Amino acid sequence: MGLYETSALFSQNMSEKQQEKFSHFYKQVFSQYNISSIHDCSVGAGGTTIPLAKLGYKVSGSDLSENLLKKAKENFKKEGYNVELFTSDFRKLGERLPNTYDCIISTGNSLPHVNNKDVCNFIKSVSTKINKDGFLFIDMRNWDKILNEKPIFNARDPLVMTEEEHVSLYQIWDWHDDGSVDFIFVTSTDKNGKHEESSFNYAPTYYPLKYKDYEKMLSDHGFEIKRCFDVDHLWLRNHKKEAKTENFKEDFDKISWYAVLAQKVR
Repeated sequence: MGLYETSALFSQNMSEKQQEKFSHFYKQVFSQYNISSIHDCSVGAGGTTIPLAKLGYKVSGSDLSENLLKKAKENFKKEGYNVELFTSDFRKLGERLPNTYDCIISTGNSLPHVNNKDVCNFIKSVSTKINKDGFLFIDMRNWDKILNEKPIFNARDPLVMTEEEHVSLYQIWDWHDDGSVDFIFVTSTDKNGKHEESSFNYAPTYYPLKYKDYEKMLSDHGFEIKRCFDVDHLWLRNHKKEAKTENFKEDFDKISWYAVLAQKVR
């Protein structure tokens, strides 16, 4: 079953702890700049966007998944916000966006769902919808690190672990000849010491996006990188502090997930 056709992502980053983490992080990223309007083009169920609304930004969102957008509307409403949400493939976002914005964001490793050529076209397209001196913000997995390691199998944190029930989660990386990769999430349930069932969820194909390639795409379309951030603490459930210098370039090979804030300079 496709990951985005299930309820697996409905509550992602919606816990009070995660909301506080993202709120604190966004203050660090955006507070020094003249930003009031933000459009999230991979809004999902809203977990990473609601903290921006709570900080006082005028937010809107789009996503390819109607299931997630429906849940996003519920999540925003529950928090007291009525925001504009609509279905869109972010490759066509330049044609769909009704306004211009101080900042356009894409979070949750969403951008690498399209190939590098389409990422380039995305940047070119949305640049016309970003106000003068505005910003483009994305976060994604460190694909440079992933390509160096080429993982095949990961055991994730158990979803349930009691004497009676044990629900395990595994991630399989299915690499293709063109360098793209599929994520398959396997949930295995044991009850009273006996295997009961396994289920499989498939994420859409990813196309690894290297930092240097993304940096060049931004530069070619009039953007300048202002800051890069290590966001392992936001996205990795079992984040363990490593010996890092807090210098992005020096720590790059140790970072599993990062964010890039780029400003439109021409």
